[in-house]
Amino acid sequence: MSRVIVVARGIRKNSTFCGREMLKAARLNWELVLLALVFLVGMAVGAVYARNADTQALERMDFLFAGNFKARLTASFLSIFTASFASAFLFVFACFLCGLSMWGVLLIPFIPFFRGFGLGLTSGYLYAAYGGLGILFNLVVILPGALVCCISVLLAAREGIGFSRLLASCGSKTINQAKLKIYVLQFGAILGVAFLSALIDLLLSACFGGLFSF
Repeated sequence: MSRVIVVARGIRKNSTFCGREMLKAARLNWELVLLALVFLVGMAVGAVYARNADTQALERMDFLFAGNFKARLTASFLSIFTASFASAFLFVFACFLCGLSMWGVLLIPFIPFFRGFGLGLTSGYLYAAYGGLGILFNLVVILPGALVCCISVLLAAREGIGFSRLLASCGSKTINQAKLKIYVLQFGAILGVAFLSALIDLLLSACFGGLFSF
């Protein structure tokens, strides 16, 4: 009995320690946490909007979200990879450009919101139109790569906001070239994450896309 009590106390201490570490990490990365919340709000709005959407709506916005799930079943592997990476690149590049403006700190939060809207739209439509089969397809084929893509967008948004704030603090002064170089290199690394998301999309579409029919 005493051993059980000791183990329970140890689990409680570990859970408390993990909770404190998570709160500490959230405080240190509060901008990323807020951007993630904005993304989730966009995803919820997209899921609600999906109730009145159709496949044509997904096709019209496919160049932004790569959310045309039917195209994944028939398109070539190169087309799947290109569409996925191009979608991620557009959002990351938008964060990069906005970060070069003092107004970027106000504009950039709309980018993860819009990305979340696209993912929520696709997920909501799959559930509304195909039920359990749509949920399974979403979980197996779409979400893994999409979530990695969204991580790249969130990282890009955070870096863009940080550089935009730096520009605002400098005012009319010329920005340090070394800081600009670091900013560009950071986005190069973020594009590497976007590239990984496209590879995951390609791999999952190739392995499991043929198991589904819509």
